[in-house]
Amino acid sequence: MRISKAHLVWLLLAALVAFWPLSGTSHESSETAAMEAHIPDEQKEPFELVMAYTNITVGPGQEFEMDAEVVNPRKASVRVALEATSLPEGWTAAFHSRYPSYPVGGIMVQGGKSTTLELKVKLPDDVEPGDYEVAVTARDGKGEKTENAKVAFRVSAKKVETGGLRMESQYPVLSGNTSQTFKFSIDLKNETDNPLTTALAAQAPPGWVVKIKPQFEETQISSIALKKDSTETLSVEIQPPLLGEPGDYPVVVKARSGGLSTQADLKISLSGTQELNMGTATGRLNASVTAGDKSQVDFLVGNAGTAPLTNLAFISSKPDQWEVNFRPDKVDSLNPGEVREVKMELTAPDRAVAGDYMLNVTTNSPDTNKSIDFRVTVSTPTIWGWIGAFIVAVVVLGLAAVFIRLGRR
Repeated sequence: MRISKAHLVWLLLAALVAFWPLSGTSHESSETAAMEAHIPDEQKEPFELVMAYTNITVGPGQEFEMDAEVVNPRKASVRVALEATSLPEGWTAAFHSRYPSYPVGGIMVQGGKSTTLELKVKLPDDVEPGDYEVAVTARDGKGEKTENAKVAFRVSAKKVETGGLRMESQYPVLSGNTSQTFKFSIDLKNETDNPLTTALAAQAPPGWVVKIKPQFEETQISSIALKKDSTETLSVEIQPPLLGEPGDYPVVVKARSGGLSTQADLKISLSGTQELNMGTATGRLNASVTAGDKSQVDFLVGNAGTAPLTNLAFISSKPDQWEVNFRPDKVDSLNPGEVREVKMELTAPDRAVAGDYMLNVTTNSPDTNKSIDFRVTVSTPTIWGWIGAFIVAVVVLGLAAVFIRLGRR
């Protein structure tokens, strides 16, 4: 098939027209990128503050959270201070880290990277409907730039139904002592028409261990995929420190997916542990007594738990006909870490056979008890020893006299 010169010219023109825009765009993009790469750091902005929202509708008493991103276009790290500089009367606002959530007044952003914070705004319960404004300020450490941002709030007459994510716990308060693991069941609800991948985190007192798991599973998770308009039940296991002080402790479990967030406010009421220790100052658990005489043995009782011990009484399991008395015979209260000395008076019967005996001493309280065993060595009085020796001597002499008489015969 022959192609005329006219057709060939038209084909060449069409090819040029088709590829010319792409070629020009590629060249322009690469040229722009090259120009940006060669801009010195000192000519770039030290940072940029990007607020996720500029206009929000909320209701009285509600708390609103929004992302605030600090971008560093330079190669060197930059220190940025942030604060809420203008608030309506009765409102509170502050920047927080995301997970875990702590108040933040300044951040260090690495070169070419960004850091996302949360701006938390809390409205008073008695705020009047109307338009309000919250102003925030960001400054770099060298004083090169100060950036102000404003967020407009429209307050409605009643609380705004947020929908989105919701967390609920049927039993948000549990009590027990520090040796327990507290287990909460939390329903996480996706009330949107879209599936959500939700990040999970917990905020607890220092030293506490929090594990978030799917219900009936042992895998610890930090995120979960939720189907649209669905509910997943989570198991939250919380272990307090073994030496935690009695009191009420809040634990907050949070869930976030994009601009949606929710939290469950849990509380643990610690009653403390009751642990009783017994022993002697020397560590030895033996004693010596003389039959018929009174002897004294000192021992110590201490509270090794985190809760007070009350109404401590002392009981002995002793050999037959022995007398055991305690001074004091009871202790009304023993605080955590406190140690008391108790004097135990022992009297073995006059005719007790010399040897070793076991004496058990128990300290009882309404919450706990502790026992120790003493080995008591009994010796006879010296006069009885002489009497015994005299009797033995008389017997020996009598036998000797008998043998002498029989020998003469």
